[in-house]
Amino acid sequence: MRLFFILFLFISLNCISQSKKDYRNYQEILDLIQDDYLEEAYLKADVLFNKTNGWKKINLLYSSICFEKNEFKRSVDYFFKYYNDHNPTNLNSIVLFAKSLYKMGAYEQSMYCFKICQNLDNNFNSIYSKYIENCRFSISSMLKPKKCISVNLGGNINSQYAEYLPFISADGNRLYFTRRCPDNINTFQEDFYYSDLSSNGVWQQAKGMQINSSLNEGAITISSDGKIIAFASCDRGDSKGSCDIYISRKNVDNSWSNPINLEVVNSRYWDSQPVFSPDGKSMYFVSNRRGGVGGKDIWISDISNNRFSKPYNLGQKINTQNDEMSPFLHHDNLTFYFASDGHIGMGDFDLFMCTRDNSYDIWSLPINLGYPINSHLNENSLVVSPDGKTAFFTSNKDGYGKEDIFQMVLPEDIRANELSELEINIINRPKGEEIVLSNILFEFDSYVLNKNSYVELEYLLKYMYRNLDFSIIIEGHTDNIGGPVHNQNLSENRAKSVYNYLINNGVDSTRVSYIGYGDTRPLMKNDSKEGRVLNRRTSFVVQ
Repeated sequence: MRLFFILFLFISLNCISQSKKDYRNYQEILDLIQDDYLEEAYLKADVLFNKTNGWKKINLLYSSICFEKNEFKRSVDYFFKYYNDHNPTNLNSIVLFAKSLYKMGAYEQSMYCFKICQNLDNNFNSIYSKYIENCRFSISSMLKPKKCISVNLGGNINSQYAEYLPFISADGNRLYFTRRCPDNINTFQEDFYYSDLSSNGVWQQAKGMQINSSLNEGAITISSDGKIIAFASCDRGDSKGSCDIYISRKNVDNSWSNPINLEVVNSRYWDSQPVFSPDGKSMYFVSNRRGGVGGKDIWISDISNNRFSKPYNLGQKINTQNDEMSPFLHHDNLTFYFASDGHIGMGDFDLFMCTRDNSYDIWSLPINLGYPINSHLNENSLVVSPDGKTAFFTSNKDGYGKEDIFQMVLPEDIRANELSELEINIINRPKGEEIVLSNILFEFDSYVLNKNSYVELEYLLKYMYRNLDFSIIIEGHTDNIGGPVHNQNLSENRAKSVYNYLINNGVDSTRVSYIGYGDTRPLMKNDSKEGRVLNRRTSFVVQ
């Protein structure tokens, strides 16, 4: 903020009738302030003040010095020794000063100045009121800080260059991010990297992705089943706008296909920061296209049969007249994080969350994540692991390079829902693939559910309550002990027992069906005890 404030001091200098030597001394003090020699500047200002019999303009030097020392109350006191807070001609200077204080997080002093602006000017009262409301919120938030500690992810991920825009996989074991680093001709470009989490909880050395090119790629998202990548790229030969969204699909050999411009989604404006919903039925992204609520808005494109729909705006509950960015839909499909400089917050971009009860419900009003997660600085690009509490974000505070990726544990009141192993399996598997209910137990040759089965079934119930368009076929399987007819009947009755449990606990019958396969679909050979145990199972497939 120094250059901004010093420039402000220069503007009105010519209005002062003093000797040329006084002007030179004044300029020398300004130079000292710019070079951060604040104590020397203060002493010289005292000398000049006494020599000139209290030259009023020197109060702005005192104010600037106190401002740079974060002594904001004294800075305000000196400022208004020069400017009359009842004179409308001083309005622009007071507004400039109030915004400078606000940018530094000096909320009490900023609010005081904006209230003066309100009294001097009714034309922009709503603007001043917004700043005042933000100041009140910030002061209140800082009086009740949330308990959270951030940790740098270390040298396996962060480097001397800038790392940002993290994205976590649906199982929480792979972290993707963007790195801005020099290429072979010593120019900087953006590429994708990933790091895997080891069994002892350590992020491994980051590796570049095969999808990287000589062009800039940024803001990666990956579908829950790991088969589709979406990302933003700017100024490509086939771009519709300044930045477009591209997709790439995983080939059978696990390589990635050539990126394709998502033409139905992109506009002739700026389109970026895509993120898939965990059920793969929509993609959220950010755009400054026409027809939105404000500047940069969050938009949605629905996905059906691998086809993307024409985008629609997320609406005024989330989008504001200012900017929203970095959307992230948690893997529970019920918790939505994003950044905004339009909702009530603490400064530049703040982080917010919305929730809903099920996937058909509308999002709640945004909740500010609070202090110290948010501050007077710029906070964005938050993603949360499937455990609902481990968050990853970008910051330029202490680290390895320009920007690093950090990790923190979210306070309980702003966490997403922790996912069970069953829920993660559902999210990660494509439709039609069998998902085994690993803890569904029956007595020998019986189709009566053992009470120990209820834990696993409650996980399935919870997922079905949250995702109302989720439908399944329950399958029963046996080993080859016993005759085919007996095994067929047993498998069908066991599948029906699970079906009845779900229906009796509120799941609509149109969303569930069941079938028995007897011993016709073994996972392993039936020539060992271990193989027969695996073959005796109850499972389901997503329709």
